[in-house]
This record gives sequence, C-alpha cells and structure tokens, in this order.
Amino acid sequence: MSANDENLGTHTHRVEKIWGEEHWIVNREYCGKKLVLRKGFRCSLHFHEVKDEVFYVIGGRVLLECDGEVRVLTPGDHHHVAPGARHRFWGLEDSEIIEFSTHHEDEDSYRLETSGAFKEADLAPYDLSSGTST
Repeated sequence: MSANDENLGTHTHRVEKIWGEEHWIVNREYCGKKLVLRKGFRCSLHFHEVKDEVFYVIGGRVLLECDGEVRVLTPGDHHHVAPGARHRFWGLEDSEIIEFSTHHEDEDSYRLETSGAFKEADLAPYDLSSGTST
C-alpha cells in the first residue's frame, strides 16, 4: 500500500504494525508520517533503493541501527537515512518519531529481518549510554 490517495493531507491514514503503528499524514512527492513505536519492539531491518528519509524523535527513547552502527535517539534528535542504508528502530521506551521522506512505495521496502518483540538480552551488544556497539 502506498496510501497515495486524495484524502491524505486532510485525513490521517493509520497502519497497524507489530511494533506499533504508522500515521500517514501525506504521501505525494514527499511523505510525512508519525511512527508510534512500542517499548520492547523493533521494526524490520530493511532498506529502500529510492526512498530518502529523516527521522525526528518527539517522544521516548529509541535505538537506531543503521548500516551496522547504532545510536540512541531522544526527543529533539534526528538522523538522516540515505537510500540503500540498512536500518531499523528498537523501542527502548514507548516512542514517537516523525518521518520526513521522499514518496513512499511499499515496493521500495526490502526487508532483511522481521519485526517483533525483543528481549533485554538482545541489547547486550550495545552500549546504550553512548549508542555504540561493544
């Protein structure tokens, strides 16, 4: 689904996910979404060949994994994810993230690992204070 209909921009389109939900605000030449990420869940490890994204955290605490590096994001932090970058979010707390990107097409999402719950032990390789791999 690309949610490329005439109602976007006046009505928010919600998409339920295992990890939370997406609120699609607009999807034209550009895309704007609010991502609601639940604590203890992560989205799929994926990449886009075309889509260019910037993520801005407005609430919570998120571990961003991007091309093998990790960074802990808190409110006010943002991160650019270029086309081809393998990335995913981990919900360290219930979190809200704003996505600013080029147009979204599901056909441009290449999933390498599935979404789902994670255990505290899964975070062991990461130094959550600095956001780096150990």
